[in-house]
Amino acid sequence: MFTFAQPHNTRSSPALAYARIGAVLISIWYGGMGWLTTIFAVQGSNRWWGGPLATLIAGIALLLIWRGHWRWAARWLVVGAVALTSFFAWDFAFQPSTSLLVLTVLVVFAAWTLGMVEASIAAVAVILLGIGLIYWGYIDWAQMLSVSYVLFFLLGITGLMLQGYRRHLEDLRESLSVLEQHKQQLHVLYQAVEQSPDSILVVDLQGHVIYANPAYEERTGYLRSEVMGLPSRQVSLTGLTQEQYQEMRQTVETGQAWQDTVRNRLKNGDIVVDDVRIAPVLNAQGLVSYLVENRHDISQRLEAENRILHLQKHDSVTQLLNRNAVQELLDEMLLALQSGQGPQRYGEHHDWHALLLVEIDRYQNFEITRGRGWMDALVQSFVQRLRAVAPSVAKLARIRINQFAVIVPAVGQSRYGARMHTYAVAQELQEGLRMTQITSLAEGPETVKLSCSVGFTVFPFVEDGLRTDSADHVLRRASVALSQALHQGGGQVHSYSELLDESIQRRMQVEKELLVALDEGQLQVFLQSQVDMNGRVAGAEALVRWKHPVKGLITPGDFIPVAESCGLIVPLGDWMMEQVCLLLNDPRVQAQGCGLSVNVSTVQFRQPQFVDKVRDVLQRTGAPAQQLTLEVTESLLLNDVDGTIRKMVALRALGVQFALDDFGTGYSSLAYLMRLPIQEIKLDQAFIHDLAPMSEHSVLVQALLMVASSKDLRVVAEGVEQAAQAELLQAWEPSILCQGYLFSRPVLAQDWLLNPQLGMASRSG
Repeated sequence: MFTFAQPHNTRSSPALAYARIGAVLISIWYGGMGWLTTIFAVQGSNRWWGGPLATLIAGIALLLIWRGHWRWAARWLVVGAVALTSFFAWDFAFQPSTSLLVLTVLVVFAAWTLGMVEASIAAVAVILLGIGLIYWGYIDWAQMLSVSYVLFFLLGITGLMLQGYRRHLEDLRESLSVLEQHKQQLHVLYQAVEQSPDSILVVDLQGHVIYANPAYEERTGYLRSEVMGLPSRQVSLTGLTQEQYQEMRQTVETGQAWQDTVRNRLKNGDIVVDDVRIAPVLNAQGLVSYLVENRHDISQRLEAENRILHLQKHDSVTQLLNRNAVQELLDEMLLALQSGQGPQRYGEHHDWHALLLVEIDRYQNFEITRGRGWMDALVQSFVQRLRAVAPSVAKLARIRINQFAVIVPAVGQSRYGARMHTYAVAQELQEGLRMTQITSLAEGPETVKLSCSVGFTVFPFVEDGLRTDSADHVLRRASVALSQALHQGGGQVHSYSELLDESIQRRMQVEKELLVALDEGQLQVFLQSQVDMNGRVAGAEALVRWKHPVKGLITPGDFIPVAESCGLIVPLGDWMMEQVCLLLNDPRVQAQGCGLSVNVSTVQFRQPQFVDKVRDVLQRTGAPAQQLTLEVTESLLLNDVDGTIRKMVALRALGVQFALDDFGTGYSSLAYLMRLPIQEIKLDQAFIHDLAPMSEHSVLVQALLMVASSKDLRVVAEGVEQAAQAELLQAWEPSILCQGYLFSRPVLAQDWLLNPQLGMASRSG
């Protein structure tokens, strides 16, 4: 089995080991030389004691070595040998040849074990001993010089050998240090491979496994012992195709790594997608000796990438195509129809396709009252129903939160025929989507009645000024048609036409110009007086007019609907509120004791900061809150009745009064209306226009007046244009206030301030 070398911490010292061995051997040798002297000596003579004394010296040395003091043992041997030789010399038992040989060997031993310094000291001691022997006549100068020559020659040779030995030891130490570093690096690499989260195999040139890391076991389910010696393509790269295998072999033979994506099968049969990298391991000759397989499971990453790609073109709730996918699909369909250039690029005979936009009416009302979870369930059920009623060849998409696209190919061979066919499809969609059953609710199935608006266009159609049709143009035309269907009150089907496009363009132009009017002060405040039965002006309603620098005076009916649809009604309403409060603070208005009323749109009233805005403008302008009346309509009750009442109560606490405008024209329950903290009702001019003593309207008006009287509410009648109407109303309710052209037309606020009776004066004139 192939394994990486394991590191260890055992560290040997060759010099220390050799010194110990040398000390032991010299001790034994010295003892033996002593006994050799004893064998050849006469028993009882001084020389006979050489063996026992040498054995004693050697024994003490061995004892010191055994206790770990080998350097002291070496010193003891040298000193003991010199002392014993000196004793024999002075006791006339000296044998020069043997003694000097022993001393020479011991000096070399001292140099080898203790170093040149202590060896030199030992050599000096031997020379001094020799000089003494010359002095006493045991040896002559020739013998001494021979011994000294041999001694210093051997000492020099030993010194050179020691120096070379030390250099050799340094080289060995350096090599051992490098080897230790390599071991540490190998240990780090081994741990890195063992702890790697990727599956790693080492295989031989025949493809057989000789090593597997723990991650391989964990990811594949195979034990390392199971796969040793088996082919890698059997237990690892099971999905490697023959083409990939050939390409891999060719790549690694050049010494380069090969990398690709492989679908491999695990031991339990599961399929995973691996990013595989196979790298060659080269030997000292630069030839491939092993292969390292590195497998990284990218299944989850690919799944996430596919999910992201899916979400880029699909809706997350319904899994339908989204707007981006619709644009791509429309472009593909248009490209397939092209056969020429310019307006005739689509030829004379081709299929016409249709794009229908279906929008759920009152979607926001559902969302506010039912919550997001219920809405998701509704949308999913709606899509199921849409699939069931849409043509089988249609492509469905969700392009907005409550807007869906239906693309129907080949709806006709002419534009007229295609429009007629698509109109029939739209009607079928509307009819089929009226009832939707939600089946995924925890509380059980629920059937919901829906209303849908549908706008559609057929394509390809090259608009004026353009050279071709495109997905953006198709979507825009369908959006224009849908906008018109919504503008007509919802629940309608509308087809795109050039005239409709012009109407939408005019509305967009009004929107842009209205934004400029707000910034440049083109809006003006007009007041229309409210008169009691004595002809006294008791108050006035503030109305907005737009003085266009080119088009002149524009009435509210031409721009208020646009402002409501685009959201400009909020800043416009805020501006009107401030202007009315400034008028209320005018001394001339306060002198008249008149109150002023101003219309508040439902969109403006539902702003979260509406109460704070009113409080702020009252404080900033110093206007008396009791003289400010806010006119609201029954549409406030369509959503969040409790929230509406809370806001009205908060404003009543400031002193602000409320009037219910267009009273009697809505469909709200009278009980709901009476819950509102209102102080005034305004009879719609629809009841006043045909008012006569015995008419149906007279009965209804009298009933409304009775309701107002029972609740102690003020009443203002709008649209009073004839004296008979005023007299009849005042006969039924003497406290009623009349507002209309009979008494006063709307007058510019500055002119009204100069003469509040201006309307009355014009009537008499």
